[in-house]
Amino acid sequence: MLRTLLDRETLRKLANRLTLAAIVWLAVTLSLSFFVIWAFAEITEEVIEGESRRFDRAVLLWIHANFPAWLDAPMSLVTALGYYSVVTPLLAVSVFIFLRRGWRLSATLLLVSTVGGALLTTVLKAVFHRARPEVFDSGYVASFYSFPSGHATVAVGFYGMLTLLVAYRLRGPARWAVAVSGVLLVLLVGFSRLYLGVHYPTDVLAGFLAAPLWVISVGVVYATWVSIRGLRTPETRRKRRRTLR
Repeated sequence: MLRTLLDRETLRKLANRLTLAAIVWLAVTLSLSFFVIWAFAEITEEVIEGESRRFDRAVLLWIHANFPAWLDAPMSLVTALGYYSVVTPLLAVSVFIFLRRGWRLSATLLLVSTVGGALLTTVLKAVFHRARPEVFDSGYVASFYSFPSGHATVAVGFYGMLTLLVAYRLRGPARWAVAVSGVLLVLLVGFSRLYLGVHYPTDVLAGFLAAPLWVISVGVVYATWVSIRGLRTPETRRKRRRTLR
């Protein structure tokens, strides 16, 4: 009888903590989602009305004038990380490793996040039809439309989600090292598009904003599953104890 009461009390406390965590997560997620939607809408309006043209040109010209030419090769390598021909095999390897480790949900989340980001940016590009910038000639050629940046969207959708999933399973300095490295990589991919002159700053900003909304949605599913799994674990153990008796 005493054990049953203790189990119920433990389960109740766990449920309260999970409920509080879910409420906080929901509040933060909703706030961030509203901000992303608002910011993306503001940038889109500026682009459509042509009010971002001066800012876009000024930033590209400043980057072209102030960064050394020897960065051409490194930036070309970094920008290659955002192409589907590179992301696709990396995605396949990551999903395979996750599955081998038994991380089925993580594999699914990474796959959905990456594919969803790619589809999202393709649709948005087709909707806005923004031409590529012609501010300076870097010798680098890019195809399709410019807004939003597909590299920025896919970088967050794949590298961002991969960072989130790996960092979640780590502890201490290793977690922070992975998180910082992932953020820097995503930012570098976005900057490489500006350095090479194939995207406007507003393209990259919009790409960075479009992807988090998708990642947040996927993250909510992941957090909900973790909470439910954590809540069910004590119940499962209690049922096993009763069966053994």
